[in-house]
Amino acid sequence: MVAAVRDAAARHNVTWEALVPDAYRVDFAHEEAEELAYAEMEAAKSVLRDHICQTYGISYRELGSLARP
Repeated sequence: MVAAVRDAAARHNVTWEALVPDAYRVDFAHEEAEELAYAEMEAAKSVLRDHICQTYGISYRELGSLARP
């Protein structure tokens, strides 16, 4: 599941770089691909998050608090 999130994030990064090639341009021809890649990444993250919460019996809020310093 972690590998799936990393792979989806890498694909999203490619589409984001195509959509926003630099600080001064946005190439809207890549918008749909970026949105699809983002949705795929979010779905993979959700699967991982659900798995962690179910496995350890914690809430999303508790999981999120573990990420904070």
